Amino acid sequence: MAPSPQIQMLRHTARIGLSQSRARRAATPSVHLTHQHHDVHQQATHRHNQRRHLHNTPTPRAQPNKYVTGVTPEQLAESKAMQDWYDANFKDWQDEPDKIIVGENDQDEKEKAAEEEEEEEQKHPSSITLPEHLTKRNIRPLVAYLRQPGIEEGTRNCNKLRNPGVNDPYFPLIPGILHGSDPTQNIASNDPSSKIILKTPWFEIQRELDRYHHGLNGSFENRVYALTVFPSEEACLDHHTKWPPKDATTYHIDDETTEMIATPGAPPPVPPSRTPVPGMENILVLPADLQMHPVANAPFCLNFLRYHANKPIKIPIRTINEEESN
Repeated sequence: MAPSPQIQMLRHTARIGLSQSRARRAATPSVHLTHQHHDVHQQATHRHNQRRHLHNTPTPRAQPNKYVTGVTPEQLAESKAMQDWYDANFKDWQDEPDKIIVGENDQDEKEKAAEEEEEEEQKHPSSITLPEHLTKRNIRPLVAYLRQPGIEEGTRNCNKLRNPGVNDPYFPLIPGILHGSDPTQNIASNDPSSKIILKTPWFEIQRELDRYHHGLNGSFENRVYALTVFPSEEACLDHHTKWPPKDATTYHIDDETTEMIATPGAPPPVPPSRTPVPGMENILVLPADLQMHPVANAPFCLNFLRYHANKPIKIPIRTINEEESN
């Protein structure tokens, strides 16, 4: 059976395109390296790789933060008491090859990565800028929204917040409450108005869990945060998406000129403006009663406890050299 006219036309077009591409390839001058040029090229490549290897090869450095987290060589050099303590507890710690960290200072790399991440977060148009007296105390911001009474209460309604519908944007919100006393603001814990129902974006919680972790070795629930509460109707996914967004530029090759043409994608969405609830901006809180899903290991409920200067904080302490102590 003979092919249809449409198939014959497609085959003819394909043969013409193939012949044109072969003609263009034949017209392009090719570069042939002689043996001498090939040897010079190999020598240059070897020198480049050697310089790169010497540049990237780290020198062995004994880091004091291997034994006590957060201690830098500069702090150790300035403090005589700290040097005596290291000499008493970790003798010859600078000379033991099995305890020397080969490579750059891990603590410096972590701090640099954290600074770069904070710079990216500050570039976000919806980022919360804290006052200087809070940033000096290493207090980070958190965002939450008010829950609508009666509509976003109860088991079923809270499950809808945690698990958005198929046709809804993926914007999970974790229910919780803000409670506790604060003598500096004349707030008593036995006052019913001191308990405020909230919903915290999952992205906010998971960002801090990735940084400080949860459980016995984590410090998320032992940190003080500056909580800013917004009205319920101002909850929008664009405020919590990664910024800047991925490049949506598409590329295609022109069949006639064989040039690559770039088509810019849609501009990034501009988050709508939002205004904090009066009197609920930069509230010092402690994340309390973080409940994790037993199977999905995802935040299930998170409450916030008001913090003031006289409130004690439980800080996990890991002891060392217990067997050698008297």
